[in-house]
Amino acid sequence: MADSETSRTLPEDARRKRKIRTGRDTELPSRITRQNLLRATAKVLLSRTSELEKSPERNVPGPTSTARLWLNWYQAHQRRVRITKYQQKIEAKVRAMAGAFPVVRIEISADEPDVTVYSLAEINRLKSRVAPEKLAAARSLMRKRRENWNAADRKLGYSPALAFEHDLAEQEQRLSRVLSLSKPKTSVEVAAKLHCLLSMHDPGNKFTDAPWADLRRILLDLIEVIRSPTL
Repeated sequence: MADSETSRTLPEDARRKRKIRTGRDTELPSRITRQNLLRATAKVLLSRTSELEKSPERNVPGPTSTARLWLNWYQAHQRRVRITKYQQKIEAKVRAMAGAFPVVRIEISADEPDVTVYSLAEINRLKSRVAPEKLAAARSLMRKRRENWNAADRKLGYSPALAFEHDLAEQEQRLSRVLSLSKPKTSVEVAAKLHCLLSMHDPGNKFTDAPWADLRRILLDLIEVIRSPTL
């Protein structure tokens, strides 16, 4: 097993055997890197957690299994990811149509940095520090930008998309907290909890300081163990 978290290539014969075992594995990249680790892990976990939930012992009354909690969280996570992408596209269209975000930069003085304000109330709070004519110009610009933004928002539906994203993010956070408190019984469920943790806190796999690089390596170790044809 290689030590690097950024590049591990699965043996050709092992890849062939795994493709026979499950159709989902055929979608996996032959090389798991830091960039595709979370996506590859999700593909493995979707088949393994579903298999766990079909076993007879899962019908015994008791706490919801970690596998089921991960499946619930991952469904919410995917919905939130999709609406976030949609919301970002709508925001870009609104900005292009409006011409600018409804914010204004105000020059305070030569000795102070400019201030970015987001409302008329914030502009009014600067009246003791900024000349009246500058404040009047800032108010006028803010009103114009706010009117343009609101008009584009109404036409394209940005605010409803943003509110929906917020609701889904709250649901995703709630399900991740429940999953974090669960008691895993298999290596698949341990990997599921770690996958959720990394997806929530470092979805872009960008953190290089401790413990994130080590956690990614541990997740990769777990996935290789889970996918081993000898187990």
